[in-house]
Amino acid sequence: MSAAIDEIDKEEVPGWKVRLRNMRQIYSLFLSIAGFVIVLLGLIGFPQYENPSILLLLLFFAIATQSTMTYLVGGNVSVSVSGAISFAVAGLYGPVAAGMAAAIAELGLWLLSLRPKNRNWHHELERLGVNGGIHGISILLAGGVFVWVRDLVGTGSFILDSIPWFIGAIIGDQVNFWLLCVIIYLANGVRPKEVFRENRWAIPMNVLVMSIGGGMIMLAVVQFGLLGLAIFVLPIILSAYSFRITVKNAKEQMEKLEEMVTVRTQALADANHKLEALHKEKDSFLAVLTHDMRTPLTSIRGYGSIMRDRELTREQQTKIAKVILNSQDTLLEIVNNILELEKLQSGVPILLESSNFDLALLVKNTTESLETQALEKNITLNYDQIPSPIMVTADMSKMRRVILNLISNALKYTPESGLVSVRTTADGRFAKFEVEDNGYGIPADELPHIFDRYSRVKGHRHLAIGTGLGLAIVKSLIEAHDGEISVESEENVGSTFTFKLPLT
Repeated sequence: MSAAIDEIDKEEVPGWKVRLRNMRQIYSLFLSIAGFVIVLLGLIGFPQYENPSILLLLLFFAIATQSTMTYLVGGNVSVSVSGAISFAVAGLYGPVAAGMAAAIAELGLWLLSLRPKNRNWHHELERLGVNGGIHGISILLAGGVFVWVRDLVGTGSFILDSIPWFIGAIIGDQVNFWLLCVIIYLANGVRPKEVFRENRWAIPMNVLVMSIGGGMIMLAVVQFGLLGLAIFVLPIILSAYSFRITVKNAKEQMEKLEEMVTVRTQALADANHKLEALHKEKDSFLAVLTHDMRTPLTSIRGYGSIMRDRELTREQQTKIAKVILNSQDTLLEIVNNILELEKLQSGVPILLESSNFDLALLVKNTTESLETQALEKNITLNYDQIPSPIMVTADMSKMRRVILNLISNALKYTPESGLVSVRTTADGRFAKFEVEDNGYGIPADELPHIFDRYSRVKGHRHLAIGTGLGLAIVKSLIEAHDGEISVESEENVGSTFTFKLPLT
């Protein structure tokens, strides 16, 4: 298990951890000095080693395999077969040489990973000292235990030969791990038991790599010398590199999978949010619908009962019939709006039965049909009695509905003795329709939403029955004709609704 000081110092230490930072600096200095001393002792004894060329080759392989180091959970702990090569040096040349090999392997990795430009050299040197010290100390102690146990139990059988390797590997792995845990705690405040809990599964892997790998490398060198070393170690290096690539690819796939899960989760959350909004919209619509339909139905029932149960004069019958017919018209408008809304929500394009007709004449005839409604409130309804022809190509029935809706709204939301003016003009390439009133007007904050479905001016809901669908449907019908609709309004002054259609 390898140290990874380059991963644990990317964030600035908070002020309240000053004491831990100072302790870390002392600890880092201790590890650096220990690693330097181990390397120095190994170099001093280098001339006394038998077959120094093999030792040099082992050092080269240790550096090469350390460059294939693979980070594990969280990026703080890693695995590398470099430990197996360094541990093999313990069996061939002793614990000091093994510690030197482990520390020099870190030096080689540091030089390979170094990027001089824009680097924090203080941090880089600390990284080198800490990692070299941890590896050097752990392999030195592992080699010492290996030699001691080997001398204690002796050799001569496979079991006796294996015991020193396994015990030494366990000692080396645990020393390495706990030395690393201390620096992680001092740097980031993560307690050693937490690091151990997350990475304990890697202990058997590291012990097997060090013990079996170290023993096999030593056996290859003893039996075949340089040739055995090359034949045995090169596949290990290639396997380590392949393992690193596999882990890297697995991490990338996991990151992509996590990204996909995040995107899908967000999409699901958005869909749930939209579904909740639709449920609220549906509940709101049903509440409005039941409220708005109750009034005309109650009126029809009440006046119908009067006509059934009482003797009425002709004038009274006419008056009651007019109320019933108005209530029926209101219900018919609500039903038509619901049916139109169903078409719009289904996503089916609006089908237009287009023909060439005089829009000005259609406006005149439609306005005339609403004169009775205006007279009931003593509203002056101005329009051109003898309009000049303005020819358009459109669906006449749908345009009549648009005009009827806009003028009816103006009459509904204009107080008694008010004024509603209807105008139809030709404006360049467009036919222009305007209905202007001096009614209640629309508040500025509600004006941007006036064409939204179910939108009704809050202060006007008591003035007239409605579902809040009429203007939304009007807008859809105008846009289906490649036209434009707009509104200008000021509260307590009045409103002007305008739509434009392309001229024939």
